[in-house]
Amino acid sequence: MCPIRRCHVCGGHFRPSPDRRHGRIRVRQRADPDAPLPDAAFVCDGCRPEVVELTRHWQPRGPGADACSFCDRTADETGLVALASVVDDRIVSQGTYPLCRGCEDVFATFLADLHAGVDLPASWTHTPSATAAVFDRTEDDLRVETTPATDPDPRLRLLAGSESVVEAVPRGPPRKRAREFVAAFEAFYPDDGDGDDLRTLGGAVVDGNPSLRADP
Repeated sequence: MCPIRRCHVCGGHFRPSPDRRHGRIRVRQRADPDAPLPDAAFVCDGCRPEVVELTRHWQPRGPGADACSFCDRTADETGLVALASVVDDRIVSQGTYPLCRGCEDVFATFLADLHAGVDLPASWTHTPSATAAVFDRTEDDLRVETTPATDPDPRLRLLAGSESVVEAVPRGPPRKRAREFVAAFEAFYPDDGDGDDLRTLGGAVVDGNPSLRADP
């Protein structure tokens, strides 16, 4: 099954397709370590033109360049952003772009303005807890749990009853990763709720989220 990816702009979920082109953003390094840029993000085919409109005139340059790709001014220090156009799961064009601190902030603000938050689907409930996160699907015996945020070995689990169906290692806040998992899972949830489909679907959600890694 193709990975299920979340669009950073509209918050919707999609699968790569040979009939559509989507975008990928990866921040290789930051001029400002605290710049609020996503480490990795995808943009669906419908929202991609908005990002392309801003970046179409950026000048691609290799690592170590001392000029900003956005404003074209020389900078003592630059970050590095990699942009790619993807068809199906194949990169058809890509470039790396050094950004000075000022333009890094402009790009971060632009993405933040476009970014849609992750809403919990109506079919799921969240049990508030100061430690682990727990999400339940109200019509089925499905649950998504995480270890506490302070756990040195964080885990996210999808359970059907007491059986663990999928387990993953989250990067970043486990509660946020769990909410992302639930939203993507629900977007493609099979009507029959077949167990094998649940495992395959859960694996596709993990594969499509750059902040989740399948537990070895």
